[in-house]
Amino acid sequence: MRYSHLFTTEIQAAFSRQRGIVLFFALLALAVMSIAAVALIRSVDTNALLSGNMVYRQSASTASNVALEGIAQRVANSVTLASSLSHHPEQGYYANCSQFDTQPDALVCDGNQLTTMTWNDANSSLAPNQTDGNDEIRNGVDRQGNEIRYVVERMCNYSDAEINGGNAQSDATRCMMASSPSNGENCSHNIANLEFFKPCVASSDSPLYRITLRIAGPKNTLTFMQSFVSN
Repeated sequence: MRYSHLFTTEIQAAFSRQRGIVLFFALLALAVMSIAAVALIRSVDTNALLSGNMVYRQSASTASNVALEGIAQRVANSVTLASSLSHHPEQGYYANCSQFDTQPDALVCDGNQLTTMTWNDANSSLAPNQTDGNDEIRNGVDRQGNEIRYVVERMCNYSDAEINGGNAQSDATRCMMASSPSNGENCSHNIANLEFFKPCVASSDSPLYRITLRIAGPKNTLTFMQSFVSN
């Protein structure tokens, strides 16, 4: 009976050791599954975030197209020859195209500061009220909550001193005109997104205006759009 008791004790000890090993592997498998679950959740969250950003960008693009129509109409109707010769920053209008350059005095019209400056009522204007099908803009905000601001720049390379002195007439020697004068690229033109201003044959056409829109949407979505119009 003594040997039988010892044998039984050894078997019980072996079973106990085996149960400990099974517990260890079970915990290890649980840890691996937990890590995999967390990675899957993060992947799903990332995909959802990317999809949401695409929706916001599409919404901003639609809003900018609707706003641009109203702004172009406002320029055509309200920017007269007399009013176009001076700055009206509270209305988002500038009589030259170098106001937001990195170096405004260089008069190259690169507009680099348009994407970095603080847009407010002192230097820009809210998009006008506009209704186009299901799209509507009221007080500069569309139905999706996008706030739309804009600035209009006359594509002329006059300095502020010339503008303030009343010497900023719209002519082809200092402005980008709606159509090219007879001497083509010998006149003011654009190369690699930089404006080159050169004397050229006088033209009776109206100058070009550069409209820059800033669309601020939900979750800090920020979109910029530019277009050229003439009146």
